[in-house]
Amino acid sequence: MGKLLAINISKERGTEKTEVPQAELVADYGIMGDAHAGKWHRQVSLLSAEKIDAFRARGAQIDNGAFGENLIISGFDFKNLPLGTRFCIGNAILEMTQIGKQCHSHCAIYKMMGECIMPKEGVFAVVIRGGQIHTGDEVKLIPANIYASIKDRPADSRCELLTVIEGAHAGEKALYIDGRIRVASGSAWADEINDNDNSIVMFKQQIGSRPRLIICGGGHVSAALVRMASLLAFDIWVIEDRPLFADNAKRQGADRVICGDYKKILATLKPQADDYYVCMTRGHRFDMECLTEIFRKPYAYVGMMGSKKRAVIVKKDLEESGFSQEIISGLHSPIGLAIGGQTPEEIALSVISEIVKCKNERTSCTQMDNEVLDALIEAAKQHVSDAQKADTHYQNEKYILCTIIKKNGSAPRGVGTQMLVSSDNRIVGTIGGGCAEAEVISHCRRLFRKQEFKCELIDISMNTDDAEKEGMVCGGSISVLLEQAPISAADSNANAACNSEGTEQLRKERLKA
Repeated sequence: MGKLLAINISKERGTEKTEVPQAELVADYGIMGDAHAGKWHRQVSLLSAEKIDAFRARGAQIDNGAFGENLIISGFDFKNLPLGTRFCIGNAILEMTQIGKQCHSHCAIYKMMGECIMPKEGVFAVVIRGGQIHTGDEVKLIPANIYASIKDRPADSRCELLTVIEGAHAGEKALYIDGRIRVASGSAWADEINDNDNSIVMFKQQIGSRPRLIICGGGHVSAALVRMASLLAFDIWVIEDRPLFADNAKRQGADRVICGDYKKILATLKPQADDYYVCMTRGHRFDMECLTEIFRKPYAYVGMMGSKKRAVIVKKDLEESGFSQEIISGLHSPIGLAIGGQTPEEIALSVISEIVKCKNERTSCTQMDNEVLDALIEAAKQHVSDAQKADTHYQNEKYILCTIIKKNGSAPRGVGTQMLVSSDNRIVGTIGGGCAEAEVISHCRRLFRKQEFKCELIDISMNTDDAEKEGMVCGGSISVLLEQAPISAADSNANAACNSEGTEQLRKERLKA
C-alpha cells in the first residue's frame, strides 16, 4: 500500500508544475487542467517520494513538481515494476505504460546537480477509470494483467498480442497497443535475445477494436436489432429524438442512448473507423439529416431501412446535395440480406447479418470472446491471490488456453479463436465443437496431469479416415496452441527491457521484421 503525497499540474507545456490539493482524473485523457493530458500513452507521470527524498539528501533544493511529475507517491519502487501494473487511487485506476524517459535537453536540475532522476526513476500511466484524487489518498497496487489491459484498451486503439510458440520462451507474451509495448510476460522481450535468432517463432494476433453500431431511430425494428446485436461484440449506440422510444432502447440493452436532434448529435459524434451506421428513423426528412452527417465521417458501413422506391429517392436527394456517386453507391438500401423478413425480428436478423458479413470481409482482426477474456482476467486475479497465500500447499485451479493459430481447408472457426479449459472440467468458449474440439479437450486433460507444462502446439486433421467415421462435417486441419494460463507479468523480468522509448522502438521494429 502506498500514499499519494502530492499532486502537481501545469496549465502550459514547458512551464513548472504547481502543487494542488486535489484533481480530477479523466478516463483515457489524464488530469483535468494539466497540459500533458491527452489521448496518448503518457497521460500522467509518477515519481517515487523515496527517490525524491534521497535526491534532496544530496543537497538539492527542489519543490514538489520540479521534475515535471504529476503524482508523488510513497511506498513503491516504480522502475522495478512491470509495465501494465495498475494503481488504484480512490475510485480512479491508472495503468503504467512507460518506464523512464529519454532526456532530449538537460533541465535546470541536471545543470545544477549533474543529474535528474526523472529519466530513470519516473514512470508514465494512462487513466483506465476516472475519479477525484486527493493528497493523502491511499494508493493500492494491482498486478499487471495482460487480459485486463486488452479489455480496457481504448475503443479506437490498434492492439496486437504476440505469443512465442516455439523454443525456450514458448508461451511468453507481449501486448502492443498503438505500436507500443504495454504489458509483457517472460524474458523473450529482453535485450539479450539475438535479433537474428530465427528460433523465436511468434503468433501475432491482431485484436480489433470493439465495433460500434450506431442506430438512428428507436422504433420496433431498432429495438429488435439492439437485442440481437447485444449477443455479438458490438458497442451499441442509439440516437432517438423521442424520449419514450429512447427509454425503450435503454431497456432493450443498448450500451448508450442519446435523446435529441439527430443532426446535432451526429455532428458532434467523434468518428471511428469501425463505426456501423443504421438509419431507421420515422421519416424521409430524418433519414436525410442523418445520412448527410454520416457521409462526412469515416465509417465501415451505412445502411438505411426502406423500400427500393424510397432508396431511389434518397439517393437522388443525396446527389443533389453534392455527394459523389462513389459515396452514394456505398449506401446499403434496402438494408439487410434478402431473406424476405416480415416481422421486426426477421428484419433485424437480415440487417445484423449484413453488418456481420461486412465486418468480417473488411478486417482480418479477431475479436476475443468476451466470456473467455473475462475468465482469463479472473483466473489471473486468482493466481495472484493464491501466490500471496501463506499456505504453500494450497492447490489452485489450473487453466489451459487453446488458440487456433493456423487453419488449412475447411474448419468451423477461424485463426485467433480461443477456448479456455479448466482442471475442474469447465469449458469457456469454443473452437468449433465436434470431434476436433473434443480431441483438444482430451489433450488438455492429459496435460493437467503433468507436473511441468508451459506451452505446446498440436495439429488436428479433419481429413483422416477416423475423422470421416466420426462424422466430421469439415475437411481440413487446424493447429492449436495450448498455453498454461494465466500468465503473470508480475512474475517476469520483462520490464527490464522496456525502460526507455528507444528500447521499445527497437523491439517493435524487430518484431515487425
